[in-house]
Amino acid sequence: MPNRRYETLILIHPEQGEAGTKELVVRIKQLAENQGAVISQLQDWGARELAYPVARQRRAYHVLLEFRATPQALLEIERNLKLMEPVLRYLSVRRAENAPPAAVRPTAGGEAPRGVEATDEVSAGDDGEVGLMNHEEGV
Repeated sequence: MPNRRYETLILIHPEQGEAGTKELVVRIKQLAENQGAVISQLQDWGARELAYPVARQRRAYHVLLEFRATPQALLEIERNLKLMEPVLRYLSVRRAENAPPAAVRPTAGGEAPRGVEATDEVSAGDDGEVGLMNHEEGV
């Protein structure tokens, strides 16, 4: 079966702290690689507010993982994520083969995510909102 492009967003319990979250991300990355997945991008978005409470938590660490894997490998990765207690939620979607990689998102503090090469720059608008500005847009 051919490798397909997938993107998985993982919400990690805030009690893990930054160090615990980094350890868990390393475990998840190793798990994916052991299943034959080729990770193309890993973004740590840091702790962010949730739109609604999940498991009675208002905040969670967000991690985005882009990879290529077989459907069976994805099922095994998701099965293991389901068994990990610190993982509040996860969502995996299949990406189109010609879709561009996920845009680099700023962390909750406004700085670029750690461990990600940023090709876009973060800018603050007139209203103080932080957003991404693509170099091709010009404004």
